Amino acid sequence: MMTVNPMEELKKRFNSAAAQNVSATYLFRITGIQDGDWLTKINSGKLEVESYQAGVSTAPDCTISVSAEDLSMIMQGKMSAMTAAMSGMLSIEGELGLAMQLVPIFFEGQGVV
Repeated sequence: MMTVNPMEELKKRFNSAAAQNVSATYLFRITGIQDGDWLTKINSGKLEVESYQAGVSTAPDCTISVSAEDLSMIMQGKMSAMTAAMSGMLSIEGELGLAMQLVPIFFEGQGVV
């Protein structure tokens, strides 16, 4: 089980080179022990992460809901993001293409979804 905040781990994994041509805002809804809603803005290779507040924060282009435990398994390479999505452990609202862009940015080495 992951002991660090899942979003802190994602920030460490951010691949700015893979994000050069991406400009999107994602909402990560993480449930479980280390739950929270995090607005993640990717713009031309830069990453900003802030706590999400409904009605106050920028509206996301894509929302990804996943438990901290499942996200940990994805980050450890024990499960692909595609497998998690197909099995219902990870849900995507909004543009699927935007969610697929996250694989090389945060989860390189798992292959393409």
